[in-house]
Amino acid sequence: MARFFLSLAAGLGTALVVAMILVVLDLYLTGHGMGTISGPLVDWPPLGVHLSLADLLMLAAAALAAGLTWRRLTPGPP
Repeated sequence: MARFFLSLAAGLGTALVVAMILVVLDLYLTGHGMGTISGPLVDWPPLGVHLSLADLLMLAAAALAAGLTWRRLTPGPP
């Protein structure tokens, strides 16, 4: 059970840090007249799904961090 909560914490912490980095990057890009990374990339209105590139990057980073933490905490042979 501890492995689950540590993986969850790693995923949430990574999501928070990556989200802040992406916000600063988006502010920089839009402030310099370039495109935004927060515009819809995956758009599926009937199901209410509207994901941007920033959303996908944050979700991928969080899933990777949680998965790696889960894998690294797998008990090995004694």
